[in-house]
Amino acid sequence: MATKPEIVFTFPASMGGVASFNFNIINFSSSIKKFHSKVILINALENKLPVFLETFNADEVITFDFSFKENRYYVLKRLNELLGKGQGCVVTDNALTVFASRQFKNPKTVYHLVHDYYYVTEAGACGDMIDVVMAHSSFFRDIVFASNPPLFNNRAFYIPYGVQQLEKFPVKENKLLKLVFLGRLDSSKGIELLYEIDKGLKHKRVHAHWSIIGKGPMKKTIRKQWANENNVTFYEPDTTAEVYDLLAQMDVFVFPTSFEGTPVSIMECISNGVVPITNDLPGGIRDIVTEKIGYRCSMNEISEYIKIISSLHHDRQLLVAMQQSCYQLAKKNYDIRNNAELYFEKFLQFNLLKREKKLSLPTVSRMDKRYYPNVFVKMLRNFKT
Repeated sequence: MATKPEIVFTFPASMGGVASFNFNIINFSSSIKKFHSKVILINALENKLPVFLETFNADEVITFDFSFKENRYYVLKRLNELLGKGQGCVVTDNALTVFASRQFKNPKTVYHLVHDYYYVTEAGACGDMIDVVMAHSSFFRDIVFASNPPLFNNRAFYIPYGVQQLEKFPVKENKLLKLVFLGRLDSSKGIELLYEIDKGLKHKRVHAHWSIIGKGPMKKTIRKQWANENNVTFYEPDTTAEVYDLLAQMDVFVFPTSFEGTPVSIMECISNGVVPITNDLPGGIRDIVTEKIGYRCSMNEISEYIKIISSLHHDRQLLVAMQQSCYQLAKKNYDIRNNAELYFEKFLQFNLLKREKKLSLPTVSRMDKRYYPNVFVKMLRNFKT
């Protein structure tokens, strides 16, 4: 029997949209069985973010621990050993993996996932060390291609992402409007603006209940901000199933984020018939949030959020119609069972898409050379800090 090619997914071990993206691609594709599959969860020891806890349907799941204080050469060497020596592909979104593959001439085809503008910059920096760029937003695919057409011609692809879909529309019939925030509790997600929106709604005599779902560095700050309010509940679910149980009850998703690619949270909300209201950002938000299913506001214009929520509160027929449109759009365009297969169609072309030549090499600092022992470098960097 012929040996299966290998597919290796590497991404940060932290909870968030990136981990959810990889989880859904891995767990909802039947084509993954055509590979020997491996998941490498990259864990920087300095990272204090919550850990992603879902179970992957992969042949191997490995946590790769490293420190930023180590000699980078030996970090790359250890990581490359985990990538394996067989033919196949590496699917990653981080330069660490790209550099490890290139430094040690790994035979696998390197697919770089572009989630937002940060990853566009990273793809440009990695250059021809990347074989293929894959974006789940047409906007970011176009930016990557435009940044260097000769380098990324026929190597930058847009494939819509997806999430789990419900078998039937979740009827809500809430007398008290239920608003939800789903995401990392971080200032870039606009989490502190929710309280101001609520104040504006109460001034208009619009009373609603808030569910704030997520974990993150602003957890204590946000809970203190809402300490005297009785119309909010905080949740910290560990699994998608728990998130979906909550979303099925919600009416409107309030998401004043200021930095996004293609938010998984928006797709999860519309799949549960929850109407999204978010900032008008280029990328996946404009691909998904159209006037029939949601609203895009001027950046951090709280008055727009208040006006829209008030109108939905007073026009429940419109609210229900939009909720149903959300559900139907999600089933049509963002079913992970269909879209995961589109990703694997590209992964299975790893031989066709592999570059014949890779001229670039990773650049490292003076201390990240192979002739400096790792123990010595860590001691020196610990001493400096």
